[in-house]
Amino acid sequence: MSIIVLRWWPRLLPLLAATISVGTDAWVVAGFLPRLADDMGVSIATAGLSVTVFAVAYALAAPVLAALTSTIRPRLVITVALAVLSVANIACAVSTGFTLFLGGRVLAALAASIVTPAAGVLAARVAGEQHRGRALALVIAGLTIATAVGVPVGSALASIASWRAALLGVAVLGITAGLLIHRTAPNPPAGAHQRVAERLAPLMQPRIVAILGLTTLGMAAAYVPYAYVARLLPTGNSGWLVGVLTAYGIGAVAGSLASGNLTDKLGSNRTLAIAYVLMALSFAALAARPSAIAVVAAAAVWGAASWMQTPPQQHRLLAAAPTNGPVTIGTNASALYAGIAAGNALGATLLTAGSTYMCLVAAAGAVAALMWNLVLSLRPRRAEVVL
Repeated sequence: MSIIVLRWWPRLLPLLAATISVGTDAWVVAGFLPRLADDMGVSIATAGLSVTVFAVAYALAAPVLAALTSTIRPRLVITVALAVLSVANIACAVSTGFTLFLGGRVLAALAASIVTPAAGVLAARVAGEQHRGRALALVIAGLTIATAVGVPVGSALASIASWRAALLGVAVLGITAGLLIHRTAPNPPAGAHQRVAERLAPLMQPRIVAILGLTTLGMAAAYVPYAYVARLLPTGNSGWLVGVLTAYGIGAVAGSLASGNLTDKLGSNRTLAIAYVLMALSFAALAARPSAIAVVAAAAVWGAASWMQTPPQQHRLLAAAPTNGPVTIGTNASALYAGIAAGNALGATLLTAGSTYMCLVAAAGAVAALMWNLVLSLRPRRAEVVL
């Protein structure tokens, strides 16, 4: 049963703080990748594996950890996970070797894989059916605000001080968000007890598998060039990197928030179609090797299109699966990070071929996602969900 209140959105602001912390942690490495590589004595492509490792660990852990923690009050789950996230970032900040750094990133990913699904389910319960799309969008906006503010600030801090200082800043952010959640977040009862196998059973439904496949494909396309965004700038324009990351982040915030309203008004299928068209067009523009200012503009559209995907996909899953919310949303988050991992790995492979080829492959992925979404829109839907 949903916990419905007239003014639902102020109750979600603590959850927004939690996902800002998770998003900053997930993508801050992209802002100091070259410095990390130099300090650790590895190539940029090898340093980029830290993004891939984070995403893979998140993808594998999210559905299982969501099932294991679903019988605990979500506020406690989120608070403890944010504490672990902060400890993991401190470990990364003091690491003396790349292997230890990767271990810290895996621990951070496990904690993050608990926070985002729990926050999404709690948001859906607080807002109720009528506002579900906007509630999910507001929580996901935390991830995108991180790309707009947290990642550029982390990049700037890494430039002024060091990448280690940037990760310590993320740890402080996680602790602050955890305290805010503990003191002010809604605290509904935990879900009913079920065996892990019972909670994971809906993942075998063909339609759910198809929806999750679209999440993976769409995010893979979106993240092919992201870790290597500095390579998209013309030679001699590296000073524009923070501007590009900021534009991407602002676009991501706008896209995620807009997609909530669009999903409630137009439905998931049309909202996703708009997202994939915009994504393909932005990558096509970047493939043309435009000026630095044009890269900034294209990055804003790219960010908006990338993060328009998540709220309608979560909404679609909740409508399609007559099962518990934590595993459903947790698995979508898993598919999302699997896509990020795949996109990042493909980007590393295409790095030697040049940024033009990398962006064209990303554009092709966006077109493929558009076609996949069209097929899904022709399939019957189910509307019942138990959170």
